[in-house]
Amino acid sequence: MTCVNCGGTIEEGRRDRAPIEAKFCLKCRAERRRRAKLKYNWLPQHDAYLRAHYHGGLHRRGRAIKELMRQTGFPRWYVKRQAQRLGLTMHPDRRPWTPVEMETLDKLLGKVSAATIAKRLKRTETSVVMKIKSLGHSRRVTEGYTIRDLELCLGEDHRNIRKWVERGWLRDGFQGGRRNNGNGNDIHRFSDRQILNFIKSYPKEINLGKVDQVWFLDLVLLKGLAYM
Repeated sequence: MTCVNCGGTIEEGRRDRAPIEAKFCLKCRAERRRRAKLKYNWLPQHDAYLRAHYHGGLHRRGRAIKELMRQTGFPRWYVKRQAQRLGLTMHPDRRPWTPVEMETLDKLLGKVSAATIAKRLKRTETSVVMKIKSLGHSRRVTEGYTIRDLELCLGEDHRNIRKWVERGWLRDGFQGGRRNNGNGNDIHRFSDRQILNFIKSYPKEINLGKVDQVWFLDLVLLKGLAYM
């Protein structure tokens, strides 16, 4: 008899028992049992999805993992293991950090994203993120104000702030990097100088009864004098 799966010869059974008719050889039979017991059924289309989307920085790879988890219900560790099997994982940069690199990191930390720092230092984003974590610092960009920050400081609704930006009254910049506001748009950031220029040009738009008084006095009196 031959195996219906691989075409190989089916081994004889035990000699103390009467022979039975079998469809599969021992090897194929064991493989079928193994597959029947698999908890997660990883398919070729899952490999294709990882190859197409699992690249870039940590955030982009994280989004690919979350999407595949949503589609399949697989746990994170299992998806990451499959990515490792396909050779898609990022290899850590084990080069020791030089004093010049540490000085550059200290200057840029909190002002630009980890991705931008990585490009400046010609390192991977993972290497920069892990170094920041080992130092006990946050990689959150704190230079300037977001729209949410201005809501709290000026006591204004975000719709009014966006109106000022759209009309060109309040100039803004962008944070850069891969972080966004949840809608795929980059995060607005406003410097002290940009806010001061807006206050000087359009003072009637500011309601002094709503502003954070300590912040406002510090901005207008102390920082305002520095920019004169």
